[in-house]
Amino acid sequence: MVQKVFNALLFDTRSIQRYIYSGDRLRTNVGASYIVDRLFFDVLIGGVLKEMFPEDKFSTKDDAWDPTADTAQPWIEMNSCCVAYIGGGNALVLFDSSKVDRRVEVVEKFTRKLLVERPGLKVGVASGKLEQIDDKLNQDDIDALYLKLKENQNRIFPAVNVPYSGLTLSCEINGETANFCRREDGELRFISQEAAVKAKISTSANENLRDRFKEIFTLKKLDGLADFDFPTEVEKLGQKEGENYFAIIHVDGNNMGLKFRQCTGLVERRKLSREIRRKTEGAFAELLAKIIRMKNAGGFDNVLKLDENFLPIRPLIIGGDDVTFFCPAKMAILFTKTLMENLYAETPEDAPEHLTGEISRHMDACAGIAILPTKYPFFRGYELAEQLCDAAKKSMRELDDKSGSSWLDFAILHGEQAPTLEQIRSTEYRGARGNLHFGPYRVCNDSAPYKRDRLHNLENLLTCTTKFPKAMANNKIKELRGVLQRGQDDATKFLQQLDRQQQHLPDVPDWDNFKETLWHNGATPYVDAIELMDFYSGEVAEAWQKLT
Repeated sequence: MVQKVFNALLFDTRSIQRYIYSGDRLRTNVGASYIVDRLFFDVLIGGVLKEMFPEDKFSTKDDAWDPTADTAQPWIEMNSCCVAYIGGGNALVLFDSSKVDRRVEVVEKFTRKLLVERPGLKVGVASGKLEQIDDKLNQDDIDALYLKLKENQNRIFPAVNVPYSGLTLSCEINGETANFCRREDGELRFISQEAAVKAKISTSANENLRDRFKEIFTLKKLDGLADFDFPTEVEKLGQKEGENYFAIIHVDGNNMGLKFRQCTGLVERRKLSREIRRKTEGAFAELLAKIIRMKNAGGFDNVLKLDENFLPIRPLIIGGDDVTFFCPAKMAILFTKTLMENLYAETPEDAPEHLTGEISRHMDACAGIAILPTKYPFFRGYELAEQLCDAAKKSMRELDDKSGSSWLDFAILHGEQAPTLEQIRSTEYRGARGNLHFGPYRVCNDSAPYKRDRLHNLENLLTCTTKFPKAMANNKIKELRGVLQRGQDDATKFLQQLDRQQQHLPDVPDWDNFKETLWHNGATPYVDAIELMDFYSGEVAEAWQKLT
């Protein structure tokens, strides 16, 4: 039975990645990420709804770690307006349809504030009616709003930047009109309003991030975060002098669209969204706690050069099942593997995350690791990490493990290379006998029953990488890289020569098929293992494993 009909507005944030990465300064990326994360709380609620509807109660606090709010139904107690849902870049706002319709006014005020206070950020909106039936919001009406929002994305293209004039300088950070100036390192720099806002907000972003994880550390009874900070410059991630590589890592939960479609209503969807966020943030907090213990124990001293208070990691996006972070190239595999294991591990029912569903307690995910020169454009690096994550998801789907499986893929770029992963692989990772890239690799699969699954176990790759220097001389390892690009005759001669010199390929039990000819079924794992030698430390991994 229909109890009530609401007027509704559904907002979404568009082109989020392009907005965050439109500039090659980590500080501006940090500010942009925080702007996106807080957009609906600070601008829509704090700047518009509180002013227009003072008789209603709105909170600008992100209460995702308060499980008592998971099943809240603010539309039951509202006077004129309420925010029914914020998550996944969307906000659903409901209005009492028996009162004056002020939806157009809300959109006008919100978008005007965005142009002034958050320049460069694009949003979309759809309006419609939403019925309340038996204390639940009609899911068909919600689906219709999302469909209309999608249609508007294809029809309406917001203009959010001031256009150039013939005499205007361009911003050195993002290429937009330079209409701000500031002094930096003793020099006067001209930048766009968008870059200026992002840079200014980056300080608040860092403080918010620390406060957010301090709260999580307290809830999970983890120690040490109070003494450390997150870097806002790539150069301060901890690379040693002369080591000009860092990594952009993108981690994404598997089949989340399918899992959310199983929800029967908005309350259930909201609850799942909040639980997944707590699972992800809790897993990342455990990674941070281990990094802190490792740093305090001096475990990074031989491979990194860290400022006293900085951690060798910078989270940029932690939104639900979606995580993006920067770290030194040598730590990329180790940190990513640990985060994915934390996500995959079953969270106890009595843990502070308060996870009630199997979907949120045990979460499989895929990851892409782009290892890049320090000066490489961030946006292109992020796009590559996304493409690598997609490649990992393809392996996940092919395996079709009902219990879920976690995979990662990586690429190492040296200078200017082809713009897409497919082009990189086709031009630089094709040998005379097949594929020189063996990934993606599966994480957390020690008991996997599938032969292909065991073959692509990440532990095999890491074992091979760490054993190479003990099994073969450096000059033979380099020679092997060239041999793998050529035909069978060269491979046979190389293996015979190795035998005469009493050297051998690394012993990896699951890779015995590759020992005789270096290849099996048109693929070889040895190029990946050789390339990873410069970006993975077995010594650090061993110390990491021993930490309690």
